[in-house]
Amino acid sequence: MFDKKEKEDFDKLIQTGKKHGGRLSSTFLSNYFVGFPSEKQTEDIYNKMTAYLESAGIEIIDDGSEVESEDGQSSMPEVRPFDPSKIDIDMRTMELSSIITRLKYGEINMNTEFQRKSGLWTAVQKSQLIESLLLRIPIPAFYFDGGVKDNWLIIDGLQRITALKEFVIDGKLALTGLEFFSDLEGMKFADLPRTFVRRIEETNITAYIVKDGTPANVKYNIFKRINTGGLELTSQEIRHALYQGPATKLCRRLAKCKEFQMATTYSVRDDRMMDEELALRFIAVCYYGIDKYEGIPDNYLNGAMEYLNSPDCADESVIEAQFKRVMNGAKSIMGKYAFRKLGEDGIRRPINKAIYEAWCRNLFLLEDKEIAFLTKNASRIYDEFLGISNDTVFLQMIKASDKKSFSLRFLQVEDMFRRILHDLED
Repeated sequence: MFDKKEKEDFDKLIQTGKKHGGRLSSTFLSNYFVGFPSEKQTEDIYNKMTAYLESAGIEIIDDGSEVESEDGQSSMPEVRPFDPSKIDIDMRTMELSSIITRLKYGEINMNTEFQRKSGLWTAVQKSQLIESLLLRIPIPAFYFDGGVKDNWLIIDGLQRITALKEFVIDGKLALTGLEFFSDLEGMKFADLPRTFVRRIEETNITAYIVKDGTPANVKYNIFKRINTGGLELTSQEIRHALYQGPATKLCRRLAKCKEFQMATTYSVRDDRMMDEELALRFIAVCYYGIDKYEGIPDNYLNGAMEYLNSPDCADESVIEAQFKRVMNGAKSIMGKYAFRKLGEDGIRRPINKAIYEAWCRNLFLLEDKEIAFLTKNASRIYDEFLGISNDTVFLQMIKASDKKSFSLRFLQVEDMFRRILHDLED
């Protein structure tokens, strides 16, 4: 699989890792990996490379998604106008046994595809939640989307619900790191004296239930406002929760395809669904329509999810084929610099969402022969886009979220393509 020189390089990486406490960052490795011949830039080889390093005792640290944040956007997005009378949130005081019973019968949505973040708490944190119940310390309120009565969706309280499920229902959590009940150290739920079991089950909690009939975009805003736990949900995680169906499945499938992975050089983390957000952004600008954009990015992407779940959505197989075509085109033209700002120093910068959208839209509109021509003129494209990337007006465009800036950045890339494609027309 690896030749002699590559193994020698890996051994050097191992030595580098040992000098840094037995660790290497995923960003460092992805930058190293893009130096491989293109035929070897596959997920399988990347995994084998990391496995080789890990077998030598080097830990690969995931040090952050290589995607720029959107500086120009508000952390609390607006929502579309809605009828306030349709908001229906019910506050209930109940015993914790009600939640435990729902968990037992699968009536709380622990949707493993969405709730991959459910294991973020350590065993000590989970154990100390249980200890808080035994100490009768009040715990924060839970929030649920109760639109489906036998399938509540967690808005806030995921880590606490997960801890309860693992301890009470699954019976696999052994208490550890307790501060007051050290005599219970190592015990599982089945080992607890009945007094402590009853104390857990009879704990009073407050639950807020968002009832059926509340508009989806209002639920999105509730998620955004209420989610105040240890790790705030990202916008795409909230969308994934609210728009279950064809939309979530397609975004997941596109994010996992090798064409996307290679075009982004395996640098986009999937643990917070940034990869799925990028897949959705492609669908938004290429199928949902850039004319739908009204200046609020989250509302625009919510609309794209609604589109994917609607009868008006384009054929999924067509969307997938076009997505792969565009990803291949971006990689063939820009290589490891695809979807990124360029600098005179040649340093590879993070993926920029605005640039990603502009390139996706414009490559989508080109014919295969035009993409092939641009590929042959890749060095000229690089030079042209380097100039654009250092233009102060363009830099302001990709930071802003207003409608005018959104439209102009597409035109900027389109003009660049047309200037070069003019030679093909001649």
